[in-house]
Amino acid sequence: MKTVSVILKKEWDNFLGSERGVFAIYGVLVLSWSLLPLSKDLAAGPVWWLFFSVIISGNFAATVFVSERLNGSMEILLTSGFPRNAVLFGKVAFITLMSTAIGGLCFCFTLCWLHLSGRPHALYAGEVLMGAGLYCAGTVMNVACGAWMSIRLQSPRIIPFISILFMAAVVAAYYGLSYLVAAPQWTLIVVLVFAAAFFLYRAKKEFNGEKVVQPITL
Repeated sequence: MKTVSVILKKEWDNFLGSERGVFAIYGVLVLSWSLLPLSKDLAAGPVWWLFFSVIISGNFAATVFVSERLNGSMEILLTSGFPRNAVLFGKVAFITLMSTAIGGLCFCFTLCWLHLSGRPHALYAGEVLMGAGLYCAGTVMNVACGAWMSIRLQSPRIIPFISILFMAAVVAAYYGLSYLVAAPQWTLIVVLVFAAAFFLYRAKKEFNGEKVVQPITL
C-alpha cells in the first residue's frame, strides 16, 4: 500500500507540473460537455457520457502509460525496486481518481445548468445520474484497457483511437440489442465493469511477465 501511495504522489506531482494549457483544455472540456444535457436533440442521452470518459481517461492514460513507455521512464521505474503490481495499480488508481474527479466536476456543472434552465428535475437529474454511472464504468474500463494495450502494442500512440473504437463498438452492440429486446441502460454498466475486470487481469498478468531488459545475443 505504501508503494502504491508513492506512485500516486509521483503521478500527482507530474500532473501539477504540466503546462498551463493542459489545465485550460480540461476546463474547456468540462464546461462544454456539461452543457450537452441541455440539448433536446441529443438522442444518445446518458450514453453520450461514455465518450467523455474516453476523452478524459484517455488523455491521462496517454501521459501515465504511453509517454513513459515512449521516453523510457517506465523501464527505469520498473527496475527501481518497486513491485510491479504497485506500479500498475498505482497508475491505474491515479488515472481513475483524476478522471472521476473531473467527471464529478462536470456533472455538478450539469446539475447547475439543469436547475437554472428550469428543466424537470425528476427526469433530467435521473438521466444525469445514469450518465454518472456510465461515466465511472467507462472510465474504469478505459483505464484497464489502456494499461493492457500499453504492454501489448508496439505503437502505444494509437491507444486512444482504439479505445474510442472499442467504446463505439460496445455502444453500437447495446443499441443493436435494444432494437431486438428491451435492454435497460444499466446493462451497459455491467458489461463495462466485467470488461474492466478482464482487461485489468490481463494487464496485471502481462505486466508482471514483461521483460524490461532484453538479453544480449553475442
